[in-house]
Amino acid sequence: MKSRVILLSGVFLFSLGIISCKQKKSHPEKTDLDQYSETTDTSVIIKQIDTLSFALYENEEKYHINNDTTMPACLFSIDMVYPDNYPNNAKLKQIQKYFVKTIFGEEYQNFAPKLAAEKYMQNYIDTYKKDMSQYSHSKKDIGAWMNYELSMGSRSLYNNHDIWSYELSTYMFTGGAHGIYTTIYQTFDLQKGKSLLLNDLINEKDRTHVDEMLRKQLANDLNLKSVNELSLKDYSPENIVATDNFYAGENGITWLYNPYDIAPYYLGQTRITLPYSALSSYLMPECPVKRIFNSEEE
Repeated sequence: MKSRVILLSGVFLFSLGIISCKQKKSHPEKTDLDQYSETTDTSVIIKQIDTLSFALYENEEKYHINNDTTMPACLFSIDMVYPDNYPNNAKLKQIQKYFVKTIFGEEYQNFAPKLAAEKYMQNYIDTYKKDMSQYSHSKKDIGAWMNYELSMGSRSLYNNHDIWSYELSTYMFTGGAHGIYTTIYQTFDLQKGKSLLLNDLINEKDRTHVDEMLRKQLANDLNLKSVNELSLKDYSPENIVATDNFYAGENGITWLYNPYDIAPYYLGQTRITLPYSALSSYLMPECPVKRIFNSEEE
């Protein structure tokens, strides 16, 4: 597996999206007879004009049963933007540890992000090998349902005023009717070194007001005349409430609802953004995200 490191600069890269190149190579020198893999491995260092800087790590590996490209396979791919540099090294380690725990799980939290990704990928492939080993010598048992796929990614959404917001996304297919994709938002307070939850933003007594604002905003986004019409579009208004799946951005707070959270699978993901102008009176006095819009007013 080979990797490249490319130096980039400029904050605008995140607003335009990360542009990267993938390089695919087969590896005939592998001696594991039960494995055939195609691999892509790219690392990109992204320097930003802010206190927190990032790197991009990409990798892709495909494993075929019985070293036979006509057989089913599992495909793992990752496109991960992760925190790579910070003036306070101890705090950087803390940030990275939480990031790794969020995307890969507790068992990987003590590894650096890139190493954690590599170990997670290898574990995924090893697990697939083990699960499929009982079918490896009998083609009559082979079926399309044995094609698995796991795609993981992360990207930075906001990085200013010591607030870092990012997105973690996962797509998983294990031979069913359709794959499952999930997106998780996180907002990290760099000053306190902690991820923010809903309890850090909005007092519990004000939740019902914010919930109603979310429903009204979604109805407005869909050009509906009232919240009551949401059910006609197959949404479940009673499930549209403020959750921990949010991120703080430049203009407001965005909540994300994955398939089945508030609507059927076919409607996909739903994002609802409430502007700070509407939320400010409901945010707790010491809410860290107030730094975003208070600084704009100064």
